[in-house]
Amino acid sequence: MFKSKTVVTILFSFCLVSISNAANVIYVDVNGPNDPGTGTFDDPFRRIQDAIDDAVNGDIVEIQPGLYTGEGNYDLDPNGVAITIRSTDPNNPDVAANTIIDPNGAGRGFSLDSDEDANCVISGLTIRNGYSSWYGASVYCYRSSPTIRNCIIKNGRAADSGGGFYCDTSNTKIINCTITGNRAAYYGGGVSCYGSNPEIVGCTINNNSAGSEGGGFDLVLSSATVLNCIITNNRATSSGGFNCYTPSGTGEPTLINCCTLTRNVATDLGGALYCQDGSSVTIKNSILWANEAASGPQVAFDAISNASISYSDVQGGEAGVFDPCSGLVWDDSNMDADPCFSSFDPNGDPNMWDFHLQSAYGRWDPNTQSWITDSNTSPCIDTGDPNSDWSIEPWPNGRRVNMGVYGGTNQASMNGNPADFDIDGSVDFVDLAELSNKWSTKAACIEDLTNNGVVDFADLKIFADNWLWQW
Repeated sequence: MFKSKTVVTILFSFCLVSISNAANVIYVDVNGPNDPGTGTFDDPFRRIQDAIDDAVNGDIVEIQPGLYTGEGNYDLDPNGVAITIRSTDPNNPDVAANTIIDPNGAGRGFSLDSDEDANCVISGLTIRNGYSSWYGASVYCYRSSPTIRNCIIKNGRAADSGGGFYCDTSNTKIINCTITGNRAAYYGGGVSCYGSNPEIVGCTINNNSAGSEGGGFDLVLSSATVLNCIITNNRATSSGGFNCYTPSGTGEPTLINCCTLTRNVATDLGGALYCQDGSSVTIKNSILWANEAASGPQVAFDAISNASISYSDVQGGEAGVFDPCSGLVWDDSNMDADPCFSSFDPNGDPNMWDFHLQSAYGRWDPNTQSWITDSNTSPCIDTGDPNSDWSIEPWPNGRRVNMGVYGGTNQASMNGNPADFDIDGSVDFVDLAELSNKWSTKAACIEDLTNNGVVDFADLKIFADNWLWQW
């Protein structure tokens, strides 16, 4: 009896601890019944900063769809508190598009300068029409490293740098965001970083401009990891897409991996990318196509900078790179071939561009949210770095990552026969042996051709239908 009471007491205490540790949700609704409100579901705050000021570590500030403008809805400051500021459904693009923070030119959307870390999260919001007479019109980070996820940052204007986003001495993570239509008078129309090491993953940086350098992205004394991003249709005097100013000893080489850089324009140097004053950039598994500049339409660097390019599709090959002092490390794995994008006309409407790769075996179509087939198969499929992780790419594939923005993701275009498990170009007894070895396996594997969680007779039927197939 004593043991039973002890167990009950322990379980009850555990439940109390679990309840006390649950995140508190503070609600914001511009159409709330009272002003300022109290932050409950029935009596939400009307202004976002009121909710932020009421929050403590671990809380969630949930913003209902609507237009948030005026005092208390711009220059938002988390004050160093580890909170999540989000829409009602941060993973839904429609909700993000309709939950709008609009300073209307009166200030920034967010200003973070109190040592916020990755546990301070801004998610699923549209931040538009920000303005700064200095740096960072929409989001400004100084010695702060928040996580910004699933946001739309648009139409910001900075009188110096960072029309969309600016970070100084920060290691911000920007994930699955769209940074578009922003402008800076000098540097970094979309993104500008100084003395920082940001991670930019799964983002679209497009239609931004800068008066001097880095129409899309400007790095100064900084290193960045840029993965699975689209950098397109940005403009500047030099470095239309991406600018690096990181002299030797001031930062590690910037890594651009599995990205698509297209139709960026510089009137001077480096349509897609320009490196200067000893900067170093590594580009791999990427596509650089239809960029424009007076010198180095794809890539340019000065006499003391260098770039390493491998497993990439670069229009014009080495001739597309301005290399004044042999600073280019060019790998034989690179190609110069039409990447066969799903939809791309460099002189057409950018809103119609789709950078998924054409495939006769299956291409993801974002319009129908389904897999479709093409008459062509892109040469950029299964030609990335063989040491890069391809495991998330859908089967069939060549057990090798694709080049471009969707390489290494679940939207990578497919290639080959699904029953050709050893990818030797035929379906034969070797493949049958692989199927037999996985028989009744209840785990994710390529032999589970029906994707139903087990290798069984349904998979055997598909295998039989492809028996003796040859490339």
